[in-house]
Amino acid sequence: MPTQRFAIAGCGTAGLTAAITLARLGHRVSLFERAEEPRAVGAGILLQPSGLQVLDALGLRDEVSARASRVDRLDGRNQHDRLVMDVRYDDLVPGAHALGVHRANLLHVLYQTALSVGVEIMHNSDISEFSDPCGPQVSLTLTDGTRHAGFDALVIANGTHSHLRNQLPIKQSMTPYPWGALWHISSVPGLASSALRQHYNNAKVMIGLMPSGLLPGTEKPCQSFFWSLKVKDHAAWQAQPLAAWKEQVCTHWPQTEPLVAALQQHDQLQLAVYADVRLQRWNHGRVVVIGDAAHGMSPQLGQGANLALVDGWELAAAVLARNEISEAFAYYSKHRRAHLRFYQLASRALTPLFQSDRGYGLLRDNLFCAANALPYSRRQALRTVAGLKTGLLFERGLLLSPLPIATAPASDAKPLALMHALSDESPPDNSHCASD
Repeated sequence: MPTQRFAIAGCGTAGLTAAITLARLGHRVSLFERAEEPRAVGAGILLQPSGLQVLDALGLRDEVSARASRVDRLDGRNQHDRLVMDVRYDDLVPGAHALGVHRANLLHVLYQTALSVGVEIMHNSDISEFSDPCGPQVSLTLTDGTRHAGFDALVIANGTHSHLRNQLPIKQSMTPYPWGALWHISSVPGLASSALRQHYNNAKVMIGLMPSGLLPGTEKPCQSFFWSLKVKDHAAWQAQPLAAWKEQVCTHWPQTEPLVAALQQHDQLQLAVYADVRLQRWNHGRVVVIGDAAHGMSPQLGQGANLALVDGWELAAAVLARNEISEAFAYYSKHRRAHLRFYQLASRALTPLFQSDRGYGLLRDNLFCAANALPYSRRQALRTVAGLKTGLLFERGLLLSPLPIATAPASDAKPLALMHALSDESPPDNSHCASD
Protein backbone atom coordinates (compact mmCIF):
# COMPACT_ATOMS: atom_id res chain seq x y z
CA MET A 1 0.00 0.00 0.00
CA PRO A 2 1.32 3.50 -0.79
CA THR A 3 2.16 5.79 2.11
CA GLN A 4 -1.01 6.71 3.99
CA ARG A 5 -1.79 9.32 6.63
CA PHE A 6 -3.25 7.80 9.80
CA ALA A 7 -4.95 9.54 12.71
CA ILE A 8 -5.04 7.60 15.98
CA ALA A 9 -7.28 8.55 18.90
CA GLY A 10 -5.78 7.51 22.23
CA CYS A 11 -2.24 7.30 23.63
CA GLY A 12 -2.60 3.98 25.44
CA THR A 13 -1.11 0.58 24.73
CA ALA A 14 -3.19 -0.12 21.63
CA GLY A 15 -2.83 3.34 20.11
CA LEU A 16 0.93 3.55 20.67
CA THR A 17 1.56 0.02 19.36
CA ALA A 18 -0.43 0.75 16.21
CA ALA A 19 1.40 4.07 15.80
CA ILE A 20 4.82 2.42 16.10
CA THR A 21 4.11 -0.41 13.68
CA LEU A 22 2.45 1.81 11.07
CA ALA A 23 5.24 4.39 11.26
CA ARG A 24 7.87 1.68 10.85
CA LEU A 25 6.09 0.60 7.69
CA GLY A 26 6.63 4.12 6.36
CA HIS A 27 3.20 5.65 6.97
CA ARG A 28 2.58 9.11 8.44
CA VAL A 29 0.97 8.87 11.87
CA SER A 30 -0.61 11.55 14.04
CA LEU A 31 -1.73 10.50 17.51
CA PHE A 32 -4.34 12.59 19.33
CA GLU A 33 -4.47 12.42 23.13
CA ARG A 34 -6.82 14.43 25.33
CA ALA A 35 -4.49 14.46 28.39
CA GLU A 36 -1.96 17.25 28.84
CA GLU A 37 0.98 14.84 29.13
CA PRO A 38 1.69 11.10 28.99
CA ARG A 39 -0.23 9.59 31.87
CA ALA A 40 -0.73 5.98 32.91
CA VAL A 41 -3.88 5.37 34.93
CA GLY A 42 -4.26 2.06 36.72
CA ALA A 43 -2.33 -0.60 38.55
CA GLY A 44 0.27 -3.00 37.28
CA ILE A 45 -0.06 -4.95 34.03
CA LEU A 46 0.57 -8.65 33.55
CA LEU A 47 2.28 -9.11 30.20
CA GLN A 48 1.51 -12.62 29.01
CA PRO A 49 3.55 -14.61 26.45
CA SER A 50 1.26 -13.29 23.69
CA GLY A 51 2.01 -9.66 24.53
CA LEU A 52 5.68 -10.36 25.14
CA GLN A 53 5.94 -11.78 21.64
CA VAL A 54 4.83 -8.41 20.22
CA LEU A 55 7.31 -6.50 22.39
CA ASP A 56 10.00 -8.94 21.30
CA ALA A 57 9.18 -8.43 17.61
CA LEU A 58 9.32 -4.66 18.14
CA GLY A 59 12.71 -4.94 19.85
CA LEU A 60 11.30 -3.53 23.11
CA ARG A 61 11.17 -6.57 25.34
CA ASP A 62 14.55 -6.12 27.00
CA GLU A 63 13.83 -2.47 27.79
CA VAL A 64 10.48 -3.33 29.37
CA SER A 65 11.95 -6.34 31.21
CA ALA A 66 14.58 -4.14 32.83
CA ARG A 67 11.88 -2.46 34.94
CA ALA A 68 9.50 -5.40 35.26
CA SER A 69 9.20 -8.45 37.50
CA ARG A 70 9.34 -11.98 36.19
CA VAL A 71 6.15 -13.89 37.00
CA ASP A 72 6.50 -17.67 36.81
CA ARG A 73 3.08 -18.74 38.02
CA LEU A 74 -0.41 -17.79 39.13
CA ASP A 75 -1.27 -19.03 42.61
CA GLY A 76 -4.88 -18.65 43.76
CA ARG A 77 -6.10 -20.10 47.06
CA ASN A 78 -9.45 -20.17 48.81
CA GLN A 79 -10.25 -19.48 52.45
CA HIS A 80 -9.10 -23.00 53.38
CA ASP A 81 -5.73 -22.48 51.64
CA ARG A 82 -6.80 -24.90 48.92
CA LEU A 83 -4.84 -24.31 45.71
CA VAL A 84 -7.49 -23.38 43.14
CA MET A 85 -5.68 -21.37 40.45
CA ASP A 86 -2.47 -23.16 39.56
CA VAL A 87 -0.83 -21.91 36.36
CA ARG A 88 2.87 -22.54 35.80
CA TYR A 89 4.24 -20.99 32.64
CA ASP A 90 7.19 -23.37 32.60
CA ASP A 91 4.74 -26.15 31.69
CA LEU A 92 4.16 -24.34 28.39
CA VAL A 93 7.81 -24.47 27.40
CA PRO A 94 10.89 -24.43 29.65
CA GLY A 95 11.73 -20.87 30.62
CA ALA A 96 8.38 -19.38 29.64
CA HIS A 97 7.06 -16.69 31.96
CA ALA A 98 4.99 -13.52 32.19
CA LEU A 99 6.11 -10.04 33.28
CA GLY A 100 4.49 -7.84 35.89
CA VAL A 101 5.13 -4.19 35.06
CA HIS A 102 3.97 -0.84 36.35
CA ARG A 103 1.68 0.67 33.74
CA ALA A 104 3.73 3.88 33.59
CA ASN A 105 6.93 1.97 32.76
CA LEU A 106 5.31 0.23 29.79
CA LEU A 107 3.78 3.50 28.60
CA HIS A 108 7.17 5.25 28.79
CA VAL A 109 8.84 2.66 26.55
CA LEU A 110 6.05 2.73 23.96
CA TYR A 111 5.77 6.53 24.04
CA GLN A 112 9.49 7.17 23.55
CA THR A 113 9.63 4.57 20.78
CA ALA A 114 6.72 6.22 18.99
CA LEU A 115 8.50 9.57 19.09
CA SER A 116 11.73 8.00 17.85
CA VAL A 117 10.03 6.59 14.71
CA GLY A 118 8.46 9.92 13.81
CA VAL A 119 4.95 9.65 15.24
CA GLU A 120 3.40 13.09 15.80
CA ILE A 121 1.81 13.10 19.27
CA MET A 122 -0.59 15.94 20.07
CA HIS A 123 -1.70 16.39 23.67
CA ASN A 124 -4.73 18.42 24.81
CA SER A 125 -6.34 17.14 21.62
CA ASP A 126 -9.62 15.39 22.27
CA ILE A 127 -11.42 14.33 19.08
CA SER A 128 -15.13 15.00 19.39
CA GLU A 129 -16.29 13.83 15.96
CA PHE A 130 -15.13 12.69 12.55
CA SER A 131 -16.43 12.93 9.00
CA ASP A 132 -18.12 10.22 6.93
CA PRO A 133 -15.94 7.08 7.23
CA CYS A 134 -16.91 6.12 3.68
CA GLY A 135 -15.72 9.37 2.14
CA PRO A 136 -12.46 9.87 0.20
CA GLN A 137 -10.68 11.05 3.38
CA VAL A 138 -11.36 11.51 7.08
CA SER A 139 -11.44 14.87 8.83
CA LEU A 140 -11.50 15.38 12.59
CA THR A 141 -13.02 18.00 14.86
CA LEU A 142 -11.59 18.50 18.35
CA THR A 143 -13.60 19.53 21.40
CA ASP A 144 -12.16 23.06 21.15
CA GLY A 145 -13.48 23.37 17.59
CA THR A 146 -10.13 22.85 15.84
CA ARG A 147 -10.39 20.86 12.62
CA HIS A 148 -7.78 18.50 11.15
CA ALA A 149 -8.34 17.21 7.62
CA GLY A 150 -6.61 15.09 5.03
CA PHE A 151 -6.37 11.74 6.84
CA ASP A 152 -6.66 8.49 4.96
CA ALA A 153 -7.80 6.58 8.03
CA LEU A 154 -8.82 6.90 11.67
CA VAL A 155 -7.90 4.35 14.35
CA ILE A 156 -10.09 4.60 17.45
CA ALA A 157 -8.10 3.44 20.48
CA ASN A 158 -9.31 5.72 23.26
CA GLY A 159 -10.50 3.13 25.75
CA THR A 160 -13.55 1.36 27.07
CA HIS A 161 -15.66 4.49 27.38
CA SER A 162 -14.89 5.78 23.89
CA HIS A 163 -17.36 8.38 22.66
CA LEU A 164 -16.04 8.03 19.11
CA ARG A 165 -17.01 4.37 18.83
CA ASN A 166 -20.66 5.34 19.24
CA GLN A 167 -20.55 7.42 16.05
CA LEU A 168 -20.09 4.34 13.90
CA PRO A 169 -23.17 2.65 12.37
CA ILE A 170 -22.19 -0.67 13.95
CA LYS A 171 -24.34 -2.70 16.33
CA GLN A 172 -22.63 -2.37 19.69
CA SER A 173 -23.11 -2.36 23.45
CA MET A 174 -21.22 -1.45 26.59
CA THR A 175 -22.36 -3.14 29.81
CA PRO A 176 -20.66 -2.02 33.05
CA TYR A 177 -19.63 -4.80 35.38
CA PRO A 178 -21.23 -4.49 38.84
CA TRP A 179 -17.92 -5.36 40.48
CA GLY A 180 -14.69 -3.41 40.31
CA ALA A 181 -11.50 -3.43 42.34
CA LEU A 182 -9.67 -1.15 44.74
CA TRP A 183 -6.00 -1.01 43.81
CA HIS A 184 -2.81 0.35 45.31
CA ILE A 185 0.85 0.28 44.28
CA SER A 186 3.08 -0.52 47.24
CA SER A 187 6.85 -0.53 47.67
CA VAL A 188 6.68 -1.98 51.19
CA PRO A 189 9.53 -4.53 51.48
CA GLY A 190 9.05 -8.17 52.36
CA LEU A 191 6.37 -9.06 49.79
CA ALA A 192 8.60 -10.20 46.94
CA SER A 193 7.42 -13.24 44.99
CA SER A 194 7.70 -14.71 41.52
CA ALA A 195 3.97 -15.46 41.53
CA LEU A 196 0.82 -13.47 41.03
CA ARG A 197 -1.01 -14.48 44.22
CA GLN A 198 -4.73 -14.36 44.90
CA HIS A 199 -6.90 -15.29 47.86
CA TYR A 200 -10.63 -15.97 47.63
CA ASN A 201 -13.53 -16.42 50.01
CA ASN A 202 -16.34 -17.80 47.92
CA ALA A 203 -16.89 -15.32 45.08
CA LYS A 204 -17.45 -12.30 47.32
CA VAL A 205 -13.85 -11.75 48.40
CA MET A 206 -10.86 -11.66 46.10
CA ILE A 207 -7.50 -10.19 47.09
CA GLY A 208 -4.52 -10.05 44.76
CA LEU A 209 -0.81 -9.25 44.90
CA MET A 210 1.15 -8.95 41.67
CA PRO A 211 4.88 -8.21 41.34
CA SER A 212 5.03 -5.03 39.25
CA GLY A 213 8.69 -4.28 38.66
CA LEU A 214 10.24 -1.01 39.74
CA LEU A 215 8.26 1.95 41.02
CA PRO A 216 8.59 4.73 38.40
CA GLY A 217 11.29 7.23 39.27
CA THR A 218 12.86 4.86 41.80
CA GLU A 219 14.72 1.57 41.97
CA LYS A 220 12.28 0.18 44.54
CA PRO A 221 10.46 -3.07 43.69
CA CYS A 222 6.70 -2.64 43.89
CA GLN A 223 3.57 -4.75 44.11
CA SER A 224 0.06 -4.14 42.82
CA PHE A 225 -2.57 -4.82 45.46
CA PHE A 226 -6.19 -5.53 44.53
CA TRP A 227 -9.36 -5.84 46.61
CA SER A 228 -12.58 -6.83 44.87
CA LEU A 229 -15.48 -4.46 45.56
CA LYS A 230 -18.95 -3.85 44.22
CA VAL A 231 -19.03 -0.49 42.48
CA LYS A 232 -22.23 0.54 44.26
CA ASP A 233 -20.57 -0.19 47.64
CA HIS A 234 -17.64 2.16 47.07
CA ALA A 235 -19.28 5.11 48.81
CA ALA A 236 -20.07 2.98 51.86
CA TRP A 237 -16.48 1.71 51.90
CA GLN A 238 -15.21 5.31 51.89
CA ALA A 239 -17.52 6.16 54.78
CA GLN A 240 -16.40 3.32 57.05
CA PRO A 241 -13.28 3.58 59.23
CA LEU A 242 -10.27 2.41 57.25
CA ALA A 243 -9.10 0.40 60.26
CA ALA A 244 -12.16 -1.86 60.04
CA TRP A 245 -11.46 -2.66 56.41
CA LYS A 246 -7.76 -3.24 57.10
CA GLU A 247 -8.65 -5.74 59.78
CA GLN A 248 -10.95 -7.50 57.33
CA VAL A 249 -8.18 -7.80 54.74
CA CYS A 250 -5.67 -9.16 57.23
CA THR A 251 -8.21 -11.67 58.53
CA HIS A 252 -8.62 -13.07 55.03
CA TRP A 253 -4.91 -12.95 54.20
CA PRO A 254 -2.55 -12.30 57.14
CA GLN A 255 0.53 -12.10 54.89
CA THR A 256 -0.70 -8.76 53.50
CA GLU A 257 -0.36 -7.08 56.91
CA PRO A 258 2.87 -5.11 56.12
CA LEU A 259 1.26 -3.58 53.02
CA VAL A 260 -2.10 -2.92 54.66
CA ALA A 261 -0.48 -1.37 57.74
CA ALA A 262 1.11 1.31 55.54
CA LEU A 263 -2.29 2.47 54.28
CA GLN A 264 -3.49 5.47 56.26
CA GLN A 265 -6.13 7.08 54.05
CA HIS A 266 -8.93 5.88 51.81
CA ASP A 267 -7.61 7.87 48.86
CA GLN A 268 -4.48 5.72 48.79
CA LEU A 269 -6.69 3.14 47.08
CA GLN A 270 -8.29 3.89 43.72
CA LEU A 271 -11.40 2.24 42.33
CA ALA A 272 -11.07 0.59 38.93
CA VAL A 273 -14.31 -0.08 37.07
CA TYR A 274 -14.78 -2.27 34.02
CA ALA A 275 -17.26 -2.86 31.25
CA ASP A 276 -18.01 -5.50 28.66
CA VAL A 277 -17.74 -3.91 25.20
CA ARG A 278 -19.22 -5.72 22.20
CA LEU A 279 -19.17 -4.69 18.55
CA GLN A 280 -20.63 -6.67 15.71
CA ARG A 281 -17.48 -5.82 13.78
CA TRP A 282 -14.56 -3.45 14.39
CA ASN A 283 -14.40 -1.60 11.09
CA HIS A 284 -16.49 0.73 8.94
CA GLY A 285 -15.00 2.33 5.86
CA ARG A 286 -11.84 4.22 6.77
CA VAL A 287 -12.33 3.81 10.53
CA VAL A 288 -11.29 0.89 12.73
CA VAL A 289 -11.62 0.32 16.49
CA ILE A 290 -8.92 -1.46 18.51
CA GLY A 291 -7.95 -2.12 22.13
CA ASP A 292 -10.42 -1.67 24.98
CA ALA A 293 -12.52 0.61 22.80
CA ALA A 294 -13.22 -2.45 20.65
CA HIS A 295 -13.38 -5.26 23.20
CA GLY A 296 -13.18 -3.99 26.78
CA MET A 297 -13.63 -6.81 29.28
CA SER A 298 -13.13 -7.87 32.87
CA PRO A 299 -9.45 -8.08 33.94
CA GLN A 300 -9.98 -11.56 35.36
CA LEU A 301 -7.89 -13.24 32.66
CA GLY A 302 -5.27 -10.47 32.59
CA GLN A 303 -5.49 -10.02 28.81
CA GLY A 304 -6.25 -6.31 28.23
CA ALA A 305 -2.76 -4.97 27.48
CA ASN A 306 -1.80 -8.17 25.64
CA LEU A 307 -4.79 -8.01 23.30
CA ALA A 308 -3.99 -4.32 22.72
CA LEU A 309 -0.41 -5.13 21.74
CA VAL A 310 -1.55 -7.85 19.34
CA ASP A 311 -4.22 -5.50 17.92
CA GLY A 312 -1.61 -2.87 17.09
CA TRP A 313 0.67 -5.41 15.42
CA GLU A 314 -2.08 -7.11 13.41
CA LEU A 315 -3.54 -3.80 12.26
CA ALA A 316 -0.23 -2.92 10.61
CA ALA A 317 -0.07 -6.43 9.11
CA ALA A 318 -3.54 -5.94 7.59
CA VAL A 319 -2.52 -2.58 6.11
CA LEU A 320 0.53 -4.25 4.59
CA ALA A 321 -1.55 -7.12 3.18
CA ARG A 322 -4.14 -5.01 1.34
CA ASN A 323 -3.99 -2.21 -1.22
CA GLU A 324 -6.86 -0.10 0.09
CA ILE A 325 -7.68 1.16 3.60
CA SER A 326 -11.27 -0.06 3.89
CA GLU A 327 -10.21 -3.49 2.61
CA ALA A 328 -7.34 -3.60 5.10
CA PHE A 329 -9.63 -2.73 8.01
CA ALA A 330 -12.18 -5.34 6.94
CA TYR A 331 -9.39 -7.89 6.70
CA TYR A 332 -8.17 -6.90 10.19
CA SER A 333 -11.65 -7.32 11.65
CA LYS A 334 -12.02 -10.78 10.14
CA HIS A 335 -8.50 -11.87 11.08
CA ARG A 336 -8.82 -10.84 14.74
CA ARG A 337 -12.31 -12.27 15.26
CA ALA A 338 -11.44 -15.77 16.55
CA HIS A 339 -8.82 -14.62 19.08
CA LEU A 340 -10.84 -11.71 20.43
CA ARG A 341 -14.18 -13.51 20.54
CA PHE A 342 -12.66 -16.37 22.53
CA TYR A 343 -11.33 -14.04 25.23
CA GLN A 344 -14.50 -11.98 25.35
CA LEU A 345 -16.57 -15.13 25.93
CA ALA A 346 -14.07 -16.60 28.40
CA SER A 347 -14.01 -13.36 30.38
CA ARG A 348 -17.81 -13.20 30.60
CA ALA A 349 -18.00 -16.84 31.68
CA LEU A 350 -15.25 -16.75 34.31
CA THR A 351 -15.82 -13.37 35.96
CA PRO A 352 -18.90 -14.41 38.01
CA LEU A 353 -16.90 -17.30 39.46
CA PHE A 354 -14.58 -14.76 41.11
CA GLN A 355 -16.77 -11.68 41.57
CA SER A 356 -20.42 -12.18 42.45
CA ASP A 357 -22.89 -12.48 45.33
CA ARG A 358 -23.87 -15.95 44.23
CA GLY A 359 -22.41 -19.06 45.78
CA TYR A 360 -20.12 -19.91 42.88
CA GLY A 361 -17.02 -20.33 45.01
CA LEU A 362 -17.41 -24.06 45.69
CA LEU A 363 -18.23 -24.71 42.03
CA ARG A 364 -15.14 -22.75 40.96
CA ASP A 365 -12.87 -24.48 43.44
CA ASN A 366 -13.97 -27.98 42.47
CA LEU A 367 -14.01 -27.20 38.74
CA PHE A 368 -10.56 -25.64 38.67
CA CYS A 369 -9.03 -28.32 40.88
CA ALA A 370 -10.43 -31.07 38.68
CA ALA A 371 -9.11 -29.28 35.59
CA ASN A 372 -5.66 -29.03 37.19
CA ALA A 373 -5.59 -32.80 37.62
CA LEU A 374 -6.23 -33.60 33.94
CA PRO A 375 -3.30 -33.04 31.54
CA TYR A 376 -5.48 -31.85 28.64
CA SER A 377 -7.59 -29.34 30.59
CA ARG A 378 -4.52 -28.14 32.50
CA ARG A 379 -2.76 -27.47 29.20
CA GLN A 380 -5.76 -25.59 27.79
CA ALA A 381 -6.05 -23.47 30.93
CA LEU A 382 -2.38 -22.56 30.64
CA ARG A 383 -2.71 -21.62 26.97
CA THR A 384 -5.78 -19.54 27.82
CA VAL A 385 -3.93 -17.55 30.49
CA ALA A 386 -0.90 -17.17 28.20
CA GLY A 387 -3.10 -15.44 25.61
CA LEU A 388 -2.62 -18.10 22.93
CA LYS A 389 -6.12 -19.51 22.46
CA THR A 390 -8.29 -18.72 19.44
CA GLY A 391 -11.15 -21.13 20.13
CA LEU A 392 -12.57 -23.53 22.67
CA LEU A 393 -11.51 -26.88 21.20
CA PHE A 394 -10.22 -27.06 17.64
CA GLU A 395 -8.04 -24.03 16.98
CA ARG A 396 -4.59 -23.37 15.64
CA GLY A 397 -3.57 -20.93 18.35
CA LEU A 398 -2.27 -17.38 18.09
CA LEU A 399 0.55 -16.76 15.62
CA LEU A 400 1.58 -13.20 14.80
CA SER A 401 1.42 -12.18 11.17
CA PRO A 402 4.84 -11.53 9.60
CA LEU A 403 5.93 -7.91 9.31
CA PRO A 404 9.19 -6.60 7.81
CA ILE A 405 9.76 -4.52 10.96
CA ALA A 406 10.42 -7.48 13.28
CA THR A 407 13.73 -7.47 15.15
CA ALA A 408 15.94 -10.22 16.54
CA PRO A 409 14.38 -11.99 19.55
CA ALA A 410 15.33 -10.95 23.06
CA SER A 411 17.73 -13.20 24.91
CA ASP A 412 15.00 -14.96 26.92
CA ALA A 413 12.32 -15.05 24.21
CA LYS A 414 10.47 -18.26 23.38
CA PRO A 415 8.89 -18.18 19.90
CA LEU A 416 5.14 -18.73 19.98
CA ALA A 417 5.36 -21.37 17.27
CA LEU A 418 7.50 -23.45 19.61
CA MET A 419 5.04 -22.82 22.43
CA HIS A 420 2.18 -24.13 20.30
CA ALA A 421 4.10 -27.21 19.29
CA LEU A 422 4.90 -28.09 22.87
CA SER A 423 1.44 -27.20 24.18
CA ASP A 424 -0.02 -29.87 21.88
CA GLU A 425 1.97 -32.46 23.77
CA SER A 426 1.09 -33.63 27.23
CA PRO A 427 2.85 -31.54 29.87
CA PRO A 428 4.36 -33.18 32.92
CA ASP A 429 1.65 -34.82 35.02
CA ASN A 430 2.33 -32.69 38.08
CA SER A 431 -1.06 -31.90 39.51
CA HIS A 432 -0.73 -29.53 42.45
CA CYS A 433 -4.35 -29.65 43.63
CA ALA A 434 -4.33 -29.85 47.40
CA SER A 435 -6.45 -29.02 50.39
CA ASP A 436 -6.08 -29.14 54.13
